[in-house]
Amino acid sequence: MSKTSNWETIKRALQRKSSKTGDPHLEELMDVVRRGKVAASERVEPSGILMARSELLYRLEPLIFSGINKLSRRITFSKLYFSGENEDENTKAFNFLKSSGAYRLIPLLVKDAFIYGFGAAEINKTGGETSLTQIDPKEFDYKRDGNLITLNKKGEILGYVWKDTMGQETFLKPSEVLLIRFYALGDFCLGISPIEAAFKTAWIKLNLEEALGEAIFRHGFPTWKFKIGSSDPNTPFHDVTPEKIKQAKKIIGPLDTATEMFLPWWMDAEPMSSKGDFGNIHKFLELLGMEILAALELPKGFGTETRGLGGRAVEEMDFEKSILAFQEDVKRQLEDQLLEPYYRDAKFTTYPSLTFTEYAPELQNIRLRRLSAYAKYGMISRTDDLENALRRSEGFPLKKKRKNVKEENDECIFGLGTCPIRKEETMALDKLSSFCNICIIRLREEKKSGVAKDDTQGKVK
Repeated sequence: MSKTSNWETIKRALQRKSSKTGDPHLEELMDVVRRGKVAASERVEPSGILMARSELLYRLEPLIFSGINKLSRRITFSKLYFSGENEDENTKAFNFLKSSGAYRLIPLLVKDAFIYGFGAAEINKTGGETSLTQIDPKEFDYKRDGNLITLNKKGEILGYVWKDTMGQETFLKPSEVLLIRFYALGDFCLGISPIEAAFKTAWIKLNLEEALGEAIFRHGFPTWKFKIGSSDPNTPFHDVTPEKIKQAKKIIGPLDTATEMFLPWWMDAEPMSSKGDFGNIHKFLELLGMEILAALELPKGFGTETRGLGGRAVEEMDFEKSILAFQEDVKRQLEDQLLEPYYRDAKFTTYPSLTFTEYAPELQNIRLRRLSAYAKYGMISRTDDLENALRRSEGFPLKKKRKNVKEENDECIFGLGTCPIRKEETMALDKLSSFCNICIIRLREEKKSGVAKDDTQGKVK
């Protein structure tokens, strides 16, 4: 069906009145909307043309280029670590992430997800070892039967197809593919690029900037107006002839190199404009930039002038929350598709959780204030496990567990005998500073037990 017939069908369908028996033109209209290619469950069909255009805009448009680079760096720049009950398995999980190549590919897959809608990698398992190979999203699609996605009896996808540089197709099972995506419509959507939402705006901005640059290049310098002759009929220069115009041009000379001009009394020159006047398009360009930033979920202050530090701080905090949501998406997809199958194959007793360290200073300060409040009111106690968890989240080296910690720490550090409250496994963090000869907690415990302390000898009597 051609484009002309499509528009004719839509026009007829909208103009016709509804009838009880049904209108066949409305059925034709539905076929036009569905394009006759996409299954009902596949809301957005992958388009190689859109992917190529998104890649082109990433290369050409400065806001899109720098915005996607900033997003991918902020999401993947934070240090990764695994937290779980078994420290050995935490270490094995991190080593697997590096040995498989996933640690190196995560930033690349995230960038592909923003440009093309998804990032893909093949999971290779040979000889008990796992490795990942990045896939070009433009050469990747579902396994299809004609134009429809091939499903198994359970209604799940049968697999994927990857075309190599020679045009040969390779079939991949779902378990052999790692997909990273942030925006999707339905289960059978590979992913949507935010550049698609900014495509029209970015293209207008590029064309406008190019036209403006050419206009400034052509007309950005002062334009001069010359008057030849006089309106007085009694003057010899009342009649302007072609010869006199040629003579005037020789007198003026080339304007691009002249710094001074000597004109006869009968010629007048004045600048028509001091600079090229093309209207105030700065606000329009700024509006286009705001639309691009909105599509990428970037703060308005990114790449533009921002008035007011208060509003900018709020936008930056909101941006950091978006980064946390993106990181949670990456974590969930890595665990579901790559890490949990590895845990099962390696027979892990625990499933270590992948975690991104907090990068933004604002979020770090908020977290430290929360921990201080928890410690102040005794909601958390200092233990080796808690200390190592905090060290891991801050990127510090882990502290090795000491043997017989409880027996070593029962004695008062000032030699006042056995401390009834110095129990490292149950003591709140802020109470560590209370170990002295005037410890209020110690005195309270001693008072309860009816034991008096000899201040002169430091011995219990």
